[in-house]
Amino acid sequence: MDVLTLGDTSFEMPLDPAWEVTYFDEDYSKADVRFNTGKYPVLGVKIISLDEPKYKKNNKLKDYLFDPILIESHPDLQIKISPNEVYGIEYQANLESGEKVKVWRKATIIGSRTVRLVTLALSWMSNPSSDKAVNNILKEIEKKLEQCNFIAKETNLDIEAKVSARISRLKQEVISPWNGLSILMPASWPYEINKQEKTLVSRVTGYEEAMVFLNCDEINIPDSTKITPEYMQQIASSIGEDEKIKDISLLSTGKEVYLISCNKAEKDGDAGLVLNNYFWHIFAVKEKVMIRLHFTYVFPDMDDKFLYQIVNVLNENIKNLKLE
Repeated sequence: MDVLTLGDTSFEMPLDPAWEVTYFDEDYSKADVRFNTGKYPVLGVKIISLDEPKYKKNNKLKDYLFDPILIESHPDLQIKISPNEVYGIEYQANLESGEKVKVWRKATIIGSRTVRLVTLALSWMSNPSSDKAVNNILKEIEKKLEQCNFIAKETNLDIEAKVSARISRLKQEVISPWNGLSILMPASWPYEINKQEKTLVSRVTGYEEAMVFLNCDEINIPDSTKITPEYMQQIASSIGEDEKIKDISLLSTGKEVYLISCNKAEKDGDAGLVLNNYFWHIFAVKEKVMIRLHFTYVFPDMDDKFLYQIVNVLNENIKNLKLE
């Protein structure tokens, strides 16, 4: 039997053998379904997982099935409940483009705190001929939806949702390790700062071997010296000569302020571990002084998505640091 499977088996729905599914390599949580009518209409399907420790089950997951616009336009929309405690709504609307759209949303609870929500939307240009063909398709979709399934075990999609929620709950504060530098950092991380040598060492709370290092050096330069994009490109190219360096990037973050970022995996022979190293190099000119900030985030190569998401947190914080 042909089956639509999304989000690491988070959602499954049987399909007619004549239907064609398109999956997306960059996003395993969505797919397009086409029918035996050519390119159109297309059924778009998208599933999300949410870590919700305080969800309200007594309102039939209305907080997730409805968005503010839908509450305003369809306040009395009925929430249907299946025997396996899947909550669902469906509605039809006319778009400004002249198209019609039929939407189905289904949500359920997995475990004690995970909400999975799938949205299916079919749009088409309405006319007597197309409406007749689409009505038959709608009936078939609804038959298949009655047999849909949310697998009960935790999936990678659920794990990613928990990591994203954990990141969003990460409290941050602005720190000034020494005069002239301010940066946003997680408030719960311990720090060791040497103001004279302008160094900082921090540890990701709960991880003994996940650490952030920062050191700064300052070089007096002649008035005529300018940091140009071409000069920075040469430095980036020099760093990239190391074959182990990956994802090298050059970005201007302000007037005469540049950021080079990259990463590198290395094996620690003593510990027998592969260590992931993420580097950020800031180059800035302030009053005849070139300031160079070198950040390194290092953590063991392990199956912990949270440590990888920290890269994005640090990247945003470093891009937006303040030099005075």
